[in-house]
Amino acid sequence: MRKVPVLIVLILLLIIPPVSAGELIYHPNREAFQAFLNSDSPYTVVSGNDDWARGWAYYVDERLHTLKPRGNGTLVLVGNVYNNGLMASLWNQTGLPKNASLLPAIIVLNNTILITGSENNIYLTERAFEGLWNPPDGSLVAFLLLAFFLMLLFLILLSNDDSHAGRFYALAFSLYVLWYLTAERPLFTEGFLMDMLSALKFTVGGLPDSPLSALMGAAFRFIPPIEENVVFIHWVLVLIILSFSFYLAPKKARELGFLVFGLAFVAPMFRSYLGHISGSALGLAGFVITLSVICNVTFSPEKWKALLQTAVLSLFTLLAIAINPYLVAIPLIFVIAFPKRHLRNYVYLVITGASAFLMYRAFGTPQGLPTGISANALSYLKDFLLNSGLAIATAVYAAANRKEIRMKGPTAFLFLTTVIYLPAAFFIPSLFPYSFVLLAALTVRLIHGLTPKT
Repeated sequence: MRKVPVLIVLILLLIIPPVSAGELIYHPNREAFQAFLNSDSPYTVVSGNDDWARGWAYYVDERLHTLKPRGNGTLVLVGNVYNNGLMASLWNQTGLPKNASLLPAIIVLNNTILITGSENNIYLTERAFEGLWNPPDGSLVAFLLLAFFLMLLFLILLSNDDSHAGRFYALAFSLYVLWYLTAERPLFTEGFLMDMLSALKFTVGGLPDSPLSALMGAAFRFIPPIEENVVFIHWVLVLIILSFSFYLAPKKARELGFLVFGLAFVAPMFRSYLGHISGSALGLAGFVITLSVICNVTFSPEKWKALLQTAVLSLFTLLAIAINPYLVAIPLIFVIAFPKRHLRNYVYLVITGASAFLMYRAFGTPQGLPTGISANALSYLKDFLLNSGLAIATAVYAAANRKEIRMKGPTAFLFLTTVIYLPAAFFIPSLFPYSFVLLAALTVRLIHGLTPKT
């Protein structure tokens, strides 16, 4: 009978490519691991020697600590027999070949849990913790306080003029709360888990594989890398996107920011990008902040103040580019739409361009970037038209009834950015959420241009 599990693992080794994630394996079964999670026994995590094993052990340790205390009890070994000596000494008890430890698996022995895999697939063992939700009190309180602070800050800022922007923001925030309470909990995508593993490597002293993993790794040194914290951060980023949407509306009509929010968030296709955790929310937040700065900041005539403003603009532009390198065209569009103040434009181009070059030279580009035309381009076109038909029809109507569209300033910037990135999204699907925001902001500004004295 001992040959049966060996034969099964050998078959899996043959049919699952070494780089492919494959499926998570349980031995002897998932119920045995669930019994460990449900027990009150303390645990101790011992990692392998490689950076990825130490990083993933840090995640496992923090994840288990939300359920049970640390201490002498069950040993939890992370890695494989080639980098974890203690796991190698116990491996014979599994009755499996050594190569099986390179597969993503949860193996339960007497008072010992083996979490196995390689650098290419151990992130799949996160699936063993899906369905658990036990946020630490500190994390929950921090999330609620941060969300309340952001709401209060933007409510005060948007209520300072004589418009109704503050009231419309309160309405948008109430819809955000309703969405949070009724939506399913967002799950990690496989691509995000790969970035997360790279981030954890950086957290324990290794090298990250992308700018996103570098940002996450730096954060994980202060914030435990558990699902609850990541989900809370995700919802904070969604609130930031919503809040800055009001600053994409014209200055004299901030209340129209509710339409920017509505035209984007009402589209199921747009919400689907925020319905799971992939890192896109962080890039989209940086993008919306960048657009808000460009559309609202009046650069100071004093050189040092203008330089500081330009540096802040470059910082948020870099944040967006770090997640999606295709946004690197934003500084060039900015120079075209705002042709005056050549020195400011040159400084913005140099700072952003040089920083982006150094960033990707140091950390590499994000994993899984598209290299060709999407095979689902026609399907994306159909879905996009169904989801944004109202915005497109309104924008066309507004543009057709305007006497002219000035090809400089915020509206021109949004127009040029939309013209470039909307068609590109059918080749690079990761640009779709950005295109929804651009189209919504452009539509609202075109509508506002039809009103008298605007």
